[in-house]
Amino acid sequence: AVAEPAAQAGKSRCPFSKENMAMEGAPDAAAGGLLAGERYIAMNRFQVREGSEARFEQRWAQRKSSLLELDGFRWFGLMRRVPPTGETPDYEYADDYSYVSFTIWETKKNFNSWRTGPAFKEAHGGGDIFSFVGMIINGFMTSKGPPKPAFWRGMLMEKTDEEKPRLLSGPGGRPDADGETVLQPEVFVSMNRFTVAEGREMEFEQKWAKRESKLSGLPGFRFFQLMRRDQTPDDDVNYISMAAWDNREAFDNWRNGDAFRKAHGGGGEKKAHGEGDGGQGQGQGQGPMGGVLLKPPKPYFYEGKLVLESELGA
Repeated sequence: AVAEPAAQAGKSRCPFSKENMAMEGAPDAAAGGLLAGERYIAMNRFQVREGSEARFEQRWAQRKSSLLELDGFRWFGLMRRVPPTGETPDYEYADDYSYVSFTIWETKKNFNSWRTGPAFKEAHGGGDIFSFVGMIINGFMTSKGPPKPAFWRGMLMEKTDEEKPRLLSGPGGRPDADGETVLQPEVFVSMNRFTVAEGREMEFEQKWAKRESKLSGLPGFRFFQLMRRDQTPDDDVNYISMAAWDNREAFDNWRNGDAFRKAHGGGGEKKAHGEGDGGQGQGQGQGPMGGVLLKPPKPYFYEGKLVLESELGA
């Protein structure tokens, strides 16, 4: 028999291994003068089959989870993508990922401890082959393919000044989910996706770090963070700004108010759905933010469900 090459022999066949999750390629923050990460975020992007949304949510609502017991866990949400305010339900985004699972950890070490420990096994099929096979079959029935992971460093975390009731449904927290009706949203999430030019990352981050933000005192605001990709991207997105709100109304009130105009250049006509230069002014040079961005940011909106918050929050 021919021996396997060493590189292949040592490669893990687990779909959630470091190799297969494409976790390599993270930028060297210290060498590049970049901001230190305050959180670590693991996302999974799902292409859910049309008409299977309620069953997909039911799968999450009834799965086992021990996230609250794990060191470093901060926040989880299953997020269903929704159209911008004023658009029709058939509004088309640039990709097919209609759901995102979003988990915030204090550190990458905390995430890796979960990924390699018994809690991960429990959440992904349990301890026997029948549970695992059942999970795989259910996944194929509701999704067009396996999830696509994405990893991020969270920075510039800003939280509400208001005391809010803690959200504690989480995975496994809605055994009443019937698979016929989608779950009611618990939060509203707005994101802007950025394509920052190579070599301009520090400049981009510093513009955000020096901005004047008054989000913490706004009605309905929950938290904000800027996210830097912690891997070689499988798309053209290397930064995301994310804000969580109590509901869409709270977000729209901010977007239509003075605070938004001041944060996005101090006035002028508002771009559709919050599109523009990233809220940091046009600057010098060609293109958004004076060439820091290769193209304008793209807004995406989500309804967060099965939200689970640690005692410390996000």
